[in-house]
Amino acid sequence: MKIDIVKTKEYYNSLPLDMLCDCDYCKLYYIKSRKEFAELALWLDKYGVDIEKPFEVMSLEPDESGMLDYIGVQYIVFGTFSNDNSYYVGEFNIKIAHSHPNTGISDEHFVLEVIPMNSMKLSFNG
Repeated sequence: MKIDIVKTKEYYNSLPLDMLCDCDYCKLYYIKSRKEFAELALWLDKYGVDIEKPFEVMSLEPDESGMLDYIGVQYIVFGTFSNDNSYYVGEFNIKIAHSHPNTGISDEHFVLEVIPMNSMKLSFNG
């Protein structure tokens, strides 16, 4: 993994909030992810990625208690990812995403996918 940290950080700093999904499930992730998944946030920060501005958020429907289970989150990163290595940060497996929406970006980049090994839950209640 060869990341252009400066370019990645500039991308996230200039990414307007209206470019992010505005559904309730995604907004809950934006608001709570940095605090709830602090170790992951620190790892992403190291590479210029803002945990609060994911490219794609994948979740299941909330359960009866208002818990929402996220099954994966994707982030745009500038640079190259030349192998299929996985990285492990706490309870998360981080690897290259082989399936994602078109980014619309022409500069060299890739999409990282964060997959929880157990669960990645946030609550609408509190």
